[in-house]
Amino acid sequence: MGKKHRREPVDRAPVVGGLSVNKKKKVKAKAMKDAQKKAAAGGGASNSNGAGGYDPKRTLSKPAAPPPSYTASSTTHGGYITPSHDEYDTCVARSYVGFRVDPPSILTDALHADVADAFRVMTKRGMFTRDVLAAGKSVSPTFVSRTLVGERGMTYHYQKLRIFALPWDDELTPEGSPLRTVKRLNDAMKQRSRALLAKHADPRVKVTGSCEFNVTLINLMEPERRESMALKDEGQFGMAKASVSWHSDSSLQDTSTVAVYHQTAGGIDGDDNSWHIALKCLDNVTPALRVPLNSHSTYVRTVSNTQSIPNYHPIADQSPHVHSYYMMRDFNLHHHHAVLNGDTRRFSSTHRVAVVAKDTFEYIQGKCTRALLTLPLLKWYAGKAPKGWKVNKSTPPEPLSKILHVLGDAHREVEFQWLRMFWLQGTRHASQHETYWAARIEELTQAWDAMELGLRWACDACRLATDGKAKTEPRAFEMLRYLLETIAECREEHDARCEAGAYAQVPEDCRPIDLPRFDDKSPLPRDLRPVLNTLELWRRKAFGR
Repeated sequence: MGKKHRREPVDRAPVVGGLSVNKKKKVKAKAMKDAQKKAAAGGGASNSNGAGGYDPKRTLSKPAAPPPSYTASSTTHGGYITPSHDEYDTCVARSYVGFRVDPPSILTDALHADVADAFRVMTKRGMFTRDVLAAGKSVSPTFVSRTLVGERGMTYHYQKLRIFALPWDDELTPEGSPLRTVKRLNDAMKQRSRALLAKHADPRVKVTGSCEFNVTLINLMEPERRESMALKDEGQFGMAKASVSWHSDSSLQDTSTVAVYHQTAGGIDGDDNSWHIALKCLDNVTPALRVPLNSHSTYVRTVSNTQSIPNYHPIADQSPHVHSYYMMRDFNLHHHHAVLNGDTRRFSSTHRVAVVAKDTFEYIQGKCTRALLTLPLLKWYAGKAPKGWKVNKSTPPEPLSKILHVLGDAHREVEFQWLRMFWLQGTRHASQHETYWAARIEELTQAWDAMELGLRWACDACRLATDGKAKTEPRAFEMLRYLLETIAECREEHDARCEAGAYAQVPEDCRPIDLPRFDDKSPLPRDLRPVLNTLELWRRKAFGR
């Protein structure tokens, strides 16, 4: 589960990223600028442009126009067509440009066999967990179990949940780990995407986005799940039950490719034709598509020459059935997709080029480090500076309000977007991340604890101003009040989310843990409302209004 939160003594700030914030240290302007640039770029992902010279740090100022609409002469009753429809190929070529489906033979049987084995091992080890997502005021569990695998330090943020990637390339990940196999699959999907992007040009899109996949979200849908919970109808076109409803993938680099590897347990008759992918244009004109993933077995248990397949292991029940499909360039911008539920166990590995600007450990570590550099000056404002510590009189210190802005912004982000997100997902999630993330979450916890101390010193500075022992600008009171109110509201929102009935539908070890905790040594209490009331009394006494 990781180390328990340990509170540092109040006069001792922790070390983050090798930098002690209580030690007077000169920070050169150029070094700070370079660190900021590095943090903004993200640290867990490759910035390789892949096909087409794409800069992941640049947002497209003018996205390409959507593909032309297509009006079919006839459709099914629900307004969708399938590959058996006479106009299917014409419709896809015109309005679904960028969507490609591959047969299993594109990837090797050896890779299919290894991936099937990796998925079985991951399932046995309990690496798939149920997520509870939030959309608006609605909190609900996913129909599928899932896990995120990717480059070191990567996370993926969607529907108010941050998922932490199991590293596929960490030095602590053994060569025989199933995560290494997932990395090989990712490399194969990356190579295939490059080939498809080069072969199938799209004159609408001037920038061919990246296919340098840095994460993959692996979903597991089990047949018994359909019996324990009611799947939602697709609804709009009457296609069937959906295990994943209509959506477009979020938190992606602009115009980047999304590649999906689909593997099922297979049917009794040797094939599995029960799973479908549904696609729709956002123009309300073009007919939707219902595309069967006709997953034929790539190998069978009776194969005689198994020696030719490295790491081949016979499947205990049925052979895996595979398919893969690709949504290239700006397809995700102009279309939605859904997964129509089938009759068999299904794994889907969705390979993405996730944004790296704010979703890597390196980014949040850098932000915490910069925030902790403000602590010595905050301590000085609070009248607690160590003996002999002086402010350079030739350079007036930054106003307290400006310092609070830097500290408060980092404090909110690390508490609610990282620490509470990590523990929100329960003990099973924490135990799966002991190797890589546990130490880093502890590091961020110590940084957060020091920032709590910084906020306490800011309160002390305001108290000194009230007593006439120091001068503090009115804006400092306003900024501190704003920060504390925001933190209080975020904690109340988080508590309400943790108490949602949706968590009763997931296993106990997938339910939230209340961390980081507060105790009698905490610089500030968890409930900040009394502190806010006191701060308001101080403000009125200091400024008479």
